[in-house]
Amino acid sequence: MASNIYEDPNLTVNVKFCKEAGEERGQRVERLVDIYDSVDTFTHSRVLTPEKGANTQKHPPDVQRNRLRAAVLVLGLLCVLLGVTVIVLSQRHVFITLEINELSERNNELQTKYDDLSKNQTQRNITENAEWKKFQCSYYYKSTEMKNWTESRRDCQNRRADLVVINSRDEQDFVSELSKPEASWIGLRPASSFPPNSWEWADGSTSGYRAWKTGVNVNPDDGSRSRAFIHPEGNWGQTNNGSKRWICEKQINQL
Repeated sequence: MASNIYEDPNLTVNVKFCKEAGEERGQRVERLVDIYDSVDTFTHSRVLTPEKGANTQKHPPDVQRNRLRAAVLVLGLLCVLLGVTVIVLSQRHVFITLEINELSERNNELQTKYDDLSKNQTQRNITENAEWKKFQCSYYYKSTEMKNWTESRRDCQNRRADLVVINSRDEQDFVSELSKPEASWIGLRPASSFPPNSWEWADGSTSGYRAWKTGVNVNPDDGSRSRAFIHPEGNWGQTNNGSKRWICEKQINQL
């Protein structure tokens, strides 16, 4: 009768012996020893030799390590660039903030100056408006000084006006009342073009209305230097010298 003395599922050979074979005890012992030695050798070899498919690499290969180093290097460079960018943007922000503050202060100064000028101009306009008298579509100003005709006209121009131009009897009556109690220059002068011995207004117009004083020679004296003025009585005269007050006129939309 055969019996199994040792069986290992990992072994492909089953060791058997037969009592009926009449083998000596020593031989059986020797065989058992050989079997156990074989089992130990097999087991030891299995311990030392890893199974097929096992991962025996404790460290990544060189390619993977190089890729890891490259990734770390790139990440480090990105961090450096990010830090530099943050610093530059911070400095730029500070610079822009300083510029904005400086511009704001400058704007406040300019606004203050503008407000002061506007206030002064408004006050000046109020003062001027009190000196100007309205009639129909114009404002009129009578001087408090006395000058020749040319200087009088220059003063009117400085006030954004010109010497008065009289176009009707109604306007003549108004200017006559404004001129009292003395004579005042008006804007009539000898014409700069033909016909000769004619008159024109300072603005170049040639209105046909005239109010010369009876007996006055209406031909310009000396052909060019004569200038017209209005008497306190309301009629006109002419002269080529002397100083008088004057009357300026400007349109309503010019005030």
